[in-house]
Order: sequence, then structure tokens, then C-alpha cells
Amino acid sequence: MNEKQVVTQFWAAMEARDWERLRSCLDGEFRAFWPQSGEKFDVDGFIRVNRAYPGDWHVRIVSFVLSVENVVTEVDVDIGNRTDRAVSFFVVRSGKILNLREFWPDPFPVPEWRRTLMASQP
Repeated sequence: MNEKQVVTQFWAAMEARDWERLRSCLDGEFRAFWPQSGEKFDVDGFIRVNRAYPGDWHVRIVSFVLSVENVVTEVDVDIGNRTDRAVSFFVVRSGKILNLREFWPDPFPVPEWRRTLMASQP
């Protein structure tokens, strides 16, 4: 599988909560890092935290950016009436995900000082 296929399989496994398929996408030396909270996970820890994630969530891929060994995805995660956004940086080697650095940005209103500078109003 190429890098995009591996990451597509990763997100499909997450959506299906197919933890063994997810494990098959990850290298044995896999490491995940969530910089906003400082959390770090190996394969088992990453699967454990995602298995425990509360609610009936659903993943939708918004965009892909590809380079030689790197893939960046933007996904929406729908949970009830809320949608969270994840920006994920993957390193793929030999058909497996070796590293993942993931950000979960919170939406925020446009600051007042920038309102008049926007190309269009929200």
C-alpha cells in the first residue's frame, strides 16, 4: 500500500472501531503525540485511548496532503450535534504508520480587530 492508502485504511479502521485493523496499520515502533496536552502513546496506548473515547463519533476525511513519507490529514469527527476537527501528521514507512502528531484545534470567534479585514463575513 502507498502512504495515502495506509492512512485511508487507518481512518476507515477508526470509523469502524476495528481495533485489529487499526493495529495492522501501525508499525511496532509506532508513537503518537498530542502536543496540546503533551500525551504520548505507543500502539497499545493509542488503541486503548481511542477505544475509550466517549460518544457515538464518526470520522470524515476533509483533506489530504502528501509528500514522500509524510501524510497530513484534516478530519471532522462528528459527535452528536458537535463537530471536532483533527489535523494529523503521519510518517509512513514500509507500508506502516511510524509516527503520528495530532492537533485538535478549538474553533473561536473572529477577534473584533480583524472583523473589518475579512474577505467575507462568517
